[in-house]
Amino acid sequence: MDILADILRALKLRGTVYFHARFHSPWGMRIPRGQFANFHIVTDGMCWLEYGAGDALIRLAKGDIAIFPRGGSHSLLHEQGAPAVQAQQFLSSPRTDRTEGQLSFGGQGSATTSMICGHFEYDRELPHPLFDSLSECIHVKATDGSGTDWVTTASELAATVSSQGDSAAANAVVDRLAEALLIQALAAHIDSLADSTGFLIAVQDRNLGRALSLMHNDIAHDWTLGELADAAHMSRSVFAEKFRKMVGDPPMLYLARWRMLKARELLLNTGMAIGEISGTVGYQSEFAFSKAFKKVLGTTPGAVRRAATN
Repeated sequence: MDILADILRALKLRGTVYFHARFHSPWGMRIPRGQFANFHIVTDGMCWLEYGAGDALIRLAKGDIAIFPRGGSHSLLHEQGAPAVQAQQFLSSPRTDRTEGQLSFGGQGSATTSMICGHFEYDRELPHPLFDSLSECIHVKATDGSGTDWVTTASELAATVSSQGDSAAANAVVDRLAEALLIQALAAHIDSLADSTGFLIAVQDRNLGRALSLMHNDIAHDWTLGELADAAHMSRSVFAEKFRKMVGDPPMLYLARWRMLKARELLLNTGMAIGEISGTVGYQSEFAFSKAFKKVLGTTPGAVRRAATN
């Protein structure tokens, strides 16, 4: 989805793959709470995922992906009730599978599970409701909804991890595939949502999604509440209330914050002058832009630009 990709770029999404490994029964690995959004893709076999103080138990089958957007603690197990060892200890003694040369962990049993494990990083200090609206764990099945794209990307990722060496070029390809995978998995996840509120629900809502697309695709336009409400085929009051309820911010506040995130992206990644950036994100005055930027992000455009060049 263009909106999701746009947001994740502004939040400086970075994907990292740790390994594509085979786990031999018996095994159990406990991943502690951390600052990164862990993900696991089952490429062969199956395993059990336990999280939420053991209250939630999910069977992960071949092709499934599990993502922990806020880095929550969880365990991966070869069978229900299996004991789990802390990940750092569990992964400290890898071996190489003699038949396929694949990294291997666990016991000597014949039951095996192959998985890609890694994490996503994004700037949690930047204000956007996307990750706030995500559940503790996102489980997307290989057979879910629009999963074809992300399953294809996952297969390509697995092949790339397995066939390429540990070079900078190979790692860059793997990381870009991981980032594309998150976008596609989130898009597939939307179809399974039962909640009536949240940013992902707003994106897929026929009316609110149209307004959000306008904000993202024509950020320089001097949007008014009336124009956005008309695009959503609602009165201004109904539109404003529904948008606030589903997204978490009033429409014009969301637009202002989004403009500042895009401005920050341009300051960090381009050589555009600050005055040019202010016009690009919808401000006629560089002074007004700088004031709004500091109000939303707590710093100045100049400070962000200096940090980018140091």
